[in-house]
Amino acid sequence: MPRFTVWRWPSDLARSEARNLDTTATDKMSEEPPYSVAARWNESWDLMKFKSWALKVRRQILPREVMLGIVFISSEWIDHAEEVVDVLRNSVGISVLAGCVSNGVIANDVEYEGKGGVALGLFNLPGAWLVDLGFSAGMTNDAIAEDKPGYWKRRVDPGSEGINSWLVLAEPLHVNVEAWISTWERDFPETPLYGGLAHFDRNEKSAVIWNDALMPDGGVAIGVGGGVKLAGITAQGCTPIGEAWTVTKSKGNVLERIGNRPAFQILDETFKGISEEMRLRSRGNIFVGLAVDEYLETFRRGDFLVRNMLAADPNTGSLAVGAIPRVGQSMQFQIRDAEGASVELKELVNQCREELVGKRIFGACLSNCSGRGAGLFGEDHHDARAIYELLRPQGLVGFFGNGEFGPVGGRNFVHGYTSSVAVFTEL
Repeated sequence: MPRFTVWRWPSDLARSEARNLDTTATDKMSEEPPYSVAARWNESWDLMKFKSWALKVRRQILPREVMLGIVFISSEWIDHAEEVVDVLRNSVGISVLAGCVSNGVIANDVEYEGKGGVALGLFNLPGAWLVDLGFSAGMTNDAIAEDKPGYWKRRVDPGSEGINSWLVLAEPLHVNVEAWISTWERDFPETPLYGGLAHFDRNEKSAVIWNDALMPDGGVAIGVGGGVKLAGITAQGCTPIGEAWTVTKSKGNVLERIGNRPAFQILDETFKGISEEMRLRSRGNIFVGLAVDEYLETFRRGDFLVRNMLAADPNTGSLAVGAIPRVGQSMQFQIRDAEGASVELKELVNQCREELVGKRIFGACLSNCSGRGAGLFGEDHHDARAIYELLRPQGLVGFFGNGEFGPVGGRNFVHGYTSSVAVFTEL
């Protein structure tokens, strides 16, 4: 059986011990400490210096206890990962720890692309309880083979009831991610899931962190229950173009007819109907957006699952896409570029801000695609700065990886070129 733990509010004795870690520092605080803090370490490796730094980060939220620690370690630091984990678990005293290897780390409003290091986020979540589960690639294969509900629920019982959100980090080399997420949806329907896929280096080395374990395959899932949930943002970096249409004929991943006309013809007319500037932006960057919720009267950003357009055949009029379209499903063509991705993220941040009015925010975790960042936007820190304005002064910890988890239309998917933000907030 896999190991899992349930974290609930600590005893009065444990709270007292946490407060006594540094009473001098807390006495000097003139204002209420944050619920979370994020920071980055990138010095020449020295175990004692790292320990001193980690304890300093811990003191920033005293007298609050740490319910959850999230750590991201850039691939060039993987040889020190076990020492990092040992310090965080045994010296800092983080009872629930999750993380993975990254292609760059994020702390608050700064993205450290290609600069490496360790990003640490510490979270106090008042009124929450947590369930954590480490799972192997073999377990995901078993869940896929079982092909019926209950596999994952049995692994986290008795803690499966009452979970309202999930944060998941996994590695993409051994886990069949698309098939895995369908098994998770089967057991936890309508439960938002955020997070992402670890980076792997040119030698195909990767790892996921779960409490004391550094796992070369599989993943870690953190279930959030009680008075805290994960609100979030799934920014796929796309702008809809043209009109929304209905799929009228498809076979497998091939769109044959849209609106009772050849799919390629609709694509061609859509391309010719946009402005010259938009046509220049869209060259080589046209995608297909498939509506997940068919009951919406109008569609806006975030309502479409965006997938690659793999091939177009003007002779047959068909389009091959990276999904399985359904007859009757609404769809709209999309373009992905820096301008559209920037506008989309700002709109989704504003939507999230409006939804969270009057609720306390306790911090966030950002899973960012390695295809975003300065390479897409031509500037540093684009996503982190936009998102941190929603959270300030709470902590934002994040990483650049090889895929992102996030809900669209009430269902969870794995994405690419996406910014997935998990915001810890009051229920």
